[in-house]
Amino acid sequence: MSFYEENKQKRNKPCENCRAHRRKCKVSQGTQCDRCVKMNLACVFKFTAKPTVFKKAVPVSKKNRMLEQVRMMEQEMQAMERQLKLLNVEVHLQPQENISDISSSSSSSTGSSSSMSSIAFDDEDNDNDDEVSIHTATTSNCECTDSSHCSHIHTKRMKFSPATTSSTQTALVKSTPHQWQLTVSQGPQGMRFQTSIRSISDVAVFLTESLHYFTTATPLRTPNYHAGDRTQQQLQVTNKMLQIEKVLHSFFKKKQQQQQQQQKLIAPSHHADGGDSVVARTLIKRQLVQSYFACAGLINPIFSKPCFLPLLEAHPNSLAATACCAFVAYSQCKHVTHLDWPVSRENFAESLRQEAKDMLEDMLFEQEPDILIAGALMLLAQCALITLQNGEGRLYTSLCWRMALQLKDKYVDTLSTLVPDSPHLTPQQAVAESWRRLFYAARYLELNMYMIYDGLADFSSILFDSGIGLPVVLSNERGEVEQAIQVFHHVVRLHNCQMSTRNDQLKYQLFSGNLSTISVHDVERLENQLISFWKSLPVEYRLSDSPLEYLQTDRIQQCDNPYAIYLNQLYYAYWLALETRLMRSPSSTDLLGANMERFDGERALLIVSVSCDSISKIFHVLYCRLPCSVELHWLLIASDAMAMLKKAANPHIKARAQKNLKVTLRVMKHRVQQTDTNNDDYNLWKNMLPSSSSPEASMSTSTSSSSLAESEASDDAVDHHSSSSASEMKPSNAYIKELKRTFATYFPDYEQKQH
Repeated sequence: MSFYEENKQKRNKPCENCRAHRRKCKVSQGTQCDRCVKMNLACVFKFTAKPTVFKKAVPVSKKNRMLEQVRMMEQEMQAMERQLKLLNVEVHLQPQENISDISSSSSSSTGSSSSMSSIAFDDEDNDNDDEVSIHTATTSNCECTDSSHCSHIHTKRMKFSPATTSSTQTALVKSTPHQWQLTVSQGPQGMRFQTSIRSISDVAVFLTESLHYFTTATPLRTPNYHAGDRTQQQLQVTNKMLQIEKVLHSFFKKKQQQQQQQQKLIAPSHHADGGDSVVARTLIKRQLVQSYFACAGLINPIFSKPCFLPLLEAHPNSLAATACCAFVAYSQCKHVTHLDWPVSRENFAESLRQEAKDMLEDMLFEQEPDILIAGALMLLAQCALITLQNGEGRLYTSLCWRMALQLKDKYVDTLSTLVPDSPHLTPQQAVAESWRRLFYAARYLELNMYMIYDGLADFSSILFDSGIGLPVVLSNERGEVEQAIQVFHHVVRLHNCQMSTRNDQLKYQLFSGNLSTISVHDVERLENQLISFWKSLPVEYRLSDSPLEYLQTDRIQQCDNPYAIYLNQLYYAYWLALETRLMRSPSSTDLLGANMERFDGERALLIVSVSCDSISKIFHVLYCRLPCSVELHWLLIASDAMAMLKKAANPHIKARAQKNLKVTLRVMKHRVQQTDTNNDDYNLWKNMLPSSSSPEASMSTSTSSSSLAESEASDDAVDHHSSSSASEMKPSNAYIKELKRTFATYFPDYEQKQH
């Protein structure tokens, strides 16, 4: 080591002797520390070379986002430059005598000496062919030697447009400080304003003097949408949550386990079944597995059907197959037409869930994590949430998400070799693709538990760029399965990161009710995210010609892909969830002054009306085409918003909301499996929301109970399902019962009707 290197090297690590005895190691001079010199010890320093850290490659998606942001910034800079140029322009009129000479010469060529063409000043380079541009200069007596730098000469560029209509008027009058003249003329390029204004200062004086002619006694709102910096403008969050959302959240916020009544099965337990009972139970399991892959397994395809359906049918007593069966039996799936088992559907579902739980406890500690265990955890989590076992559901959701993260290193390399259109597909690639789908489904469920059960406001720990790509269609997935996976690809895009994780964090903070105000700039970004998503959809998936407009029922029915209709249900549900947070009370405004260019509560209310109308029509068509995909919580939220719109001051909004609410409540009635007029579930929905005479009518949600009664008269187009065995096929109604108990204070009449 050279002298220079000895002086440069600053030892910040102790020698081996000082390290072993945890003593201070100080080197005053030389290469030995003071302690080793004093104790006559060998002073040995171990220098470890720092590992070479390779710079992490920047993902392509992040590069694309950066390029898009740079492009948007460039566009904003160009717009700002144009605005500055317009503000910095100073208009100078030519002397009257020069203009009269030029106008007379131009008018002689057109054959009309009495009418003068309109004069416009333009700084653009691409002038029209029929326009004559001339440069004039006003001279003054000056002693400047260089005319190019003379400040006394003002060069002006004037452009003359020939007169084409008889309505064009001459409007050049010499102005006086207290005489302003304004002439409005119609030319070939539209309406033209001509004034006796010579400079920007004249414009300011003119506007000041004429302002009182354009204002009323009651001042209008400040046009904040014209301001340059929208990040400083804040909008008030009028509804952190709809009332029905608060009720739904309250069900899943409860930390204690719901006490399940031990129900005695008519048939013996599955551990003590006889031979015939075992065969019958196995046949029922196979039927439920097939129903899962024909319905819920396509809406949320965590298992690839060509790969896992034969596997689960061959092993119906496995953990994954039993969890699938329990989920289908607990859910309101209408594909299960008959269960040849001498117990109720709810009891059979509970026996399947207990069987899956017993197997899960053994496998978690005996086997390595794999896709089947992770999928079973997710299905059991949904079963627990259906029965309001919130603590158990939260545990399963967390285990599923952690297992999905743990399996990333196992499958991410296989995904890099996966080619969607390749005919050569290995089983490992099919399993890896199923893991990718499970990853996004588990993250969405975990995110909702973050918001509802945990009550968190920071989602940065889960909203990150996964770097695994989006789900793709495998080469062996054809027909209906291919359609479902293609739509699931866009569903993942809608739920997860698009332009930036900040947008998603802001969106979920707003949805969870953690924001009291939000900037106009942030609202614009969230809306642009939805609009960009709509523009990126294939044309055959769109139900309209623009991102947000009133839909036509005929066009929805013409869509051949029911999963595309399901995707549009989620799209308009996001619009509804966003704008209901910002809308004004419908009864407080008639929307006569609403403007789609101004971000305020009236604009949000108008968008809510469009979203409610669209989603109600989608509910109607989707229930006829794919009934199990009509989600109950979106039906409730949409009905709540429509009930608010029923009180709108605008008659068109009010009439449309009444019609939409009738359609939505009719779908809801059939969604909860009505068997007859004495159906307890149906009577609950009929009386679930308070009437106008209820003490709770002043709340933000107030659906009239008569709306559902009116819908009974027009049930001719929805019910296509047999209800002969619905009483025995009825799924667990713990969720329905909890709704009934929660709303008991709102509906005292309903409790009296039941006794």
